[in-house]
Amino acid sequence: MRGVNRTDTTAKPPILVTGLSGNLGRRLAPLLKDHLLVGVDLFAPVLDHPRVEFCQLDLSQPDAPAQLESLMREAGVRQVVHLAFVLDPTRTGALERQRQWEINVRGTQHLLDAVERVNRKERQVDFFLYLSSVTSYGPELPGPVREDHPQQPHTYTYALHKKETDELCRARHPRLNGCAVYIIRGHIFLGPGVENFIVRALQGRPTDRTWLGRWVQRRKWRLPLLLPGGEKYRGLYQFMHIDDAARLMAWLCRNYEPGKLEILNAQGRGEPVTGDDLSRLCGLPLLRLPSYGLVGLLYKFFWAIGLSPVPAEAFPYFAGSYVMNTERLESLLGAAYEQLIRYTAEEALRETLQR
Repeated sequence: MRGVNRTDTTAKPPILVTGLSGNLGRRLAPLLKDHLLVGVDLFAPVLDHPRVEFCQLDLSQPDAPAQLESLMREAGVRQVVHLAFVLDPTRTGALERQRQWEINVRGTQHLLDAVERVNRKERQVDFFLYLSSVTSYGPELPGPVREDHPQQPHTYTYALHKKETDELCRARHPRLNGCAVYIIRGHIFLGPGVENFIVRALQGRPTDRTWLGRWVQRRKWRLPLLLPGGEKYRGLYQFMHIDDAARLMAWLCRNYEPGKLEILNAQGRGEPVTGDDLSRLCGLPLLRLPSYGLVGLLYKFFWAIGLSPVPAEAFPYFAGSYVMNTERLESLLGAAYEQLIRYTAEEALRETLQR
C-alpha cells in the first residue's frame, strides 16, 4: 500500500471506509473525491474516485486490529466510516447466526480496537462515523421516537447486532482520546440499484435461494403483501433514499464537532407510507388476515418452504410501524437539510420500483 504525503497541506484528510464495495460505499465515494479513501472490504470496489487504496480484509479475523492499525498509521487516516455489515444473509452467504455476529459485532469491536490503538499516545483519528439502524429501536414503535428511546429489538439478527454495535460505539467513545463518534440510526434504504430481501418483497419477487423460488420467479408470479388487520397494524414506514444517506455521511465528514458523541436519527422527508400505500405503489395485493399470530405463522411457512424472501425473524418489522423523530438532525443541518435529504419515503420507493 502506498503512503500519503503528509506535508501536502492542500490534501483533505484520508478516510478509511469499511464496506466500501457495497452499494452505499460506492455512492459515498464520489462525494469524497478530495480525500484519499482507504477501502477495507472482502472484494475490491469499482468506484468513481481518483485516489483509492484498497485492502482486502475480513474484519472478524483475529489479526484484523493489527492490520487496521497498520493501515491507518501508514496512510495517515484521520477519519473512519464504518459501513461493513450483513443485512441480507442470503446475498452475502453468511447464513449462520454466529458468522453474522462475527462479521457484524466482532468486526466492529476490531475496528474500534484499532482506532483506540492508533490514538493511544497521540490522537490521529479525529472522527468515527457508524451507520446504525432504525431497527435497533424495535418493530412496534409508539410514534416518532427520539434518539433517547430505548433500543428494544427482538428476533431479527440484524437489528440485535445493530443495537449491540451501537452500544459498543457509545461505550468506547471515552477511550478514543478525543475522537468524535457520530452514530446515524438510519431508516431502511431504498433507491435504484438497492437489492436485498426487503426490496424483493416490495417487488413481489420470491427468493432465489431455492428451486421453488426460482421456479415461481421464472413464471413471473408475484407474491402478495401479508399484514395483520386492524389499526394497530396499519404500518408506517419512513424509507430513506440511499443517495440521501450518502450525502448526509459526506457532509458529516466535513462538519463534525471535535470530540463529540452524537446520535442522529435519519429518514426520508415528509409523511411516511402506510401498508395500503405499499400495496398501491408496488402494485401488489394486500392480504390482511385476522391475527398477528396467523400472519407470523405464514411468514415462517413461506420462508421454510423456500418461497418468501423475508426471513421469518424479520416479520415483526413488516407488520409493525417504525418512524423516528429527526428534529435533532434537522437542527444540526439547518439550511443544508433539504439539500441533503431530498427524497420523501414515497419518492424513494418509486425510484426503487423503476426497473
